[in-house]
Amino acid sequence: MDRGPGAQALTRVLGLVGFFAIASSPACPKAEPRGPFLSISSREGAATTRSAPPPGSIALALGGLPAEELTRLRQRLEESTDAAVRRGAATLLDRLGLAEDAEAPPPDPLHQALPELPALTAAANVLGAPWSGPGLSVELGPDCNAAASRCVPLFVPAADRGDALVRRGCALAWSLGNATLVRVPAGARAALVRSLRAAQTRPSGTIALVFGEPRGVLDEAELDLLREQARRARSHLAPDAPERPWLDALGAARAGWELPIALGDDEVLVIPRLSALARLRDLHSEVELAKTSL
Repeated sequence: MDRGPGAQALTRVLGLVGFFAIASSPACPKAEPRGPFLSISSREGAATTRSAPPPGSIALALGGLPAEELTRLRQRLEESTDAAVRRGAATLLDRLGLAEDAEAPPPDPLHQALPELPALTAAANVLGAPWSGPGLSVELGPDCNAAASRCVPLFVPAADRGDALVRRGCALAWSLGNATLVRVPAGARAALVRSLRAAQTRPSGTIALVFGEPRGVLDEAELDLLREQARRARSHLAPDAPERPWLDALGAARAGWELPIALGDDEVLVIPRLSALARLRDLHSEVELAKTSL
């Protein structure tokens, strides 16, 4: 059946309306940012300081390291305590021929370096929420805090951090604010964790902690030995020694640990060392190298 001029004109108009409607609509809906989020707020007052590692940070640190590091930590602590005892005895009894030992360069006592160990420092920051600094507070949560000045999802590349306040917030919560979330097939996750942990103990490395699971349990027997050694080391320290809070935390360490964020079956969390924040490209290179070795 022939269409009249009016019908043809109406068809053309409807066609143009449909065309412009399609052209003006987005190709696909915009994805919502995925949590968890860092809610960053400007605040008055001095920064809040912690005199001791947060509860659970020792277990978290050991949970993010190869399992054998628990034993090595206890052995190094034992060696450093024995060295401290020998040096103390040499100072006290130098008339009995032990002065030579006192003059020798002491080994690096672990209990003097505890706050500087990359894994312990990183774990303490991971569990440090809410983080507080001069004029700034940062909260970690599954959603944005409506009262926050800024809100940014975790694992945003440094280049995408819009302004100075966001950069300061991520620097305050540096362990998670600069962490890398790696996605791999679930079947390859364990192999990637092993590959990344092989790089953790290198002195020049950038990786502090690696997690393939959001929670876990340490070897209770080995942990008992570590607790006992920490108590022994603590008994040789002055009451106001700066190492005491760390040894107290070691002596009270629990076996179970848990991250403050969830991990999927195909995700591995890599947390940088504090000393590596100025060279995060090296961290990303180490992660990519581990992925290519699978």
